[in-house]
Amino acid sequence: MKLFGSTKQKKPDNGLDNANPQSSDLVSILNITHFSIPEGFQELTRYPLDPPFSYAVIAQNPSTAETLYLVDELPLNSDEKILYNLMRDLLERRLTKTEEGTEQETFHKQLDQLLSDTKEQFTSFPNTSMEKVKHYLKRDIVGFGIIDALMHDAMVEDISCGGIKIPIFVWQRNFDSIQTNITFNSEDDLNDFVMKMVHRSGKHVSAAFPVSDVALPGNHRMAILYQKEVTPKGTSFTIRKFKEEPYTIVDLINFDTLDVNIGAYLWMVMEHKMSATVIGPTASGKTTLLNAITTLVNPTYKIFTVEDVAEINIPHLNWFTLVSRLGFGLENQGEVGMFELIKAGLRHRPDYIIVGEIRGEEAYVLFQALATGHSGLCTMHADGVDSAMKRLMQKPMNIPPAYLPLMNCAITVKRVIPRAIVTPGGVVSGTRRVIHVSEIVSETKVNNVFSWDSSSDTFKGDIRNSTLMQKISENTGLSMEEIIEEFRKRVAILQWMLEEGIRDYRSVSSIVRAYYQNPDQVMQKVAPLGDAS
Repeated sequence: MKLFGSTKQKKPDNGLDNANPQSSDLVSILNITHFSIPEGFQELTRYPLDPPFSYAVIAQNPSTAETLYLVDELPLNSDEKILYNLMRDLLERRLTKTEEGTEQETFHKQLDQLLSDTKEQFTSFPNTSMEKVKHYLKRDIVGFGIIDALMHDAMVEDISCGGIKIPIFVWQRNFDSIQTNITFNSEDDLNDFVMKMVHRSGKHVSAAFPVSDVALPGNHRMAILYQKEVTPKGTSFTIRKFKEEPYTIVDLINFDTLDVNIGAYLWMVMEHKMSATVIGPTASGKTTLLNAITTLVNPTYKIFTVEDVAEINIPHLNWFTLVSRLGFGLENQGEVGMFELIKAGLRHRPDYIIVGEIRGEEAYVLFQALATGHSGLCTMHADGVDSAMKRLMQKPMNIPPAYLPLMNCAITVKRVIPRAIVTPGGVVSGTRRVIHVSEIVSETKVNNVFSWDSSSDTFKGDIRNSTLMQKISENTGLSMEEIIEEFRKRVAILQWMLEEGIRDYRSVSSIVRAYYQNPDQVMQKVAPLGDAS
């Protein structure tokens, strides 16, 4: 029986004598370079990953500005390595997968049972830390092996392995792409790791099908190129980490990705069921921004999300999440693509249809839905709104030019390097900014309501120039003065949450929900009677 996706075969049950401390089971322990800061480098910062066993150390060479990400993981001594090998051998023959609980819960329960049954057999290892051994067992059996420490780092957004004997690189939020001290030293190690991850996701990869995109435990997304079928360097992968607690609109304001004016504008756009698309290049933060915007949707609305791999995470009760499925066999029988999922979603009468990314025929179905009165949100790879509109009108999307204004708003986000952003080590670091918030008036006309000024790293704009605010005025009967006053209230609420440190998605969502239900009560908290504001 395979254990949680393990590809190792069962060994004969000959007792403890079969365990060999030099077996390949220990290879994964040795693939992290023994921790030391290289000569010429200085420690900039250190923070816990899985304390007390692993920590991240950011080091930098002052003369070259080269930055390294070093995993400081408590090593096993020689006796602990032997004990680790003995226990892993027993675990891989005894552990079974159950329907109750998560992998982690099942593992810990059965590990404790194993220790209770065999504790007398381990009394000959006095100079060992059982907790340390258990850490490595958890890491290598139900965790992510030698990259497990990286998966615990909330500051790491993606993890890239380009092949064997090539250091793994991470994208750390404060330092961009930096090299680590973790390496896969053999093809077998790397292939076994990838195969284990793929099996745990319930997918398939092989020489016949060397390209795979899978969802790992925790909804992390892993893109795989297997062996040397499509790349001369052999097996490689990139993991885009899923943030369990997504960034909110308040977080993005705090990061200066946007400001309170843009946040209040988007809040009003969402309330009045306007459609929007988030545009930007790879790793610009499109899905992060999409998640944050969705928090502003009225909690009474029904939301349908459609994705290739689940990345959208929103605090919404009336939410249906659909994920596409690959087919089986050479003819892809049973495939359920995004095209079919969007069509299926329309039958459920959603208020908002959210598509993780449009890039093919699913875009046509989405725009057809917009034409019938539904509201939509999506992301799209493009350099800006002009190139996005050109992509939409060309194959394979083929959106008629007259349909383009149905996507009312386009938010362009990019990774930029403002002059003011400097890391603790003095290195200029990239950050994300909303470059433009544009309203699509026609296939040839775009109205930029807000724009980012690179010289001052500030946002400029005025909603008095917004065609969507005028449209809201026409639809609701409110005057533009009343619309502007409502906009100012939203600005005040966002500013209050920012100042009060209210930023987690549950708290932000509850305040948004409370404002929809009783705006006067919320405004009393934000600006009590008698305040000068």
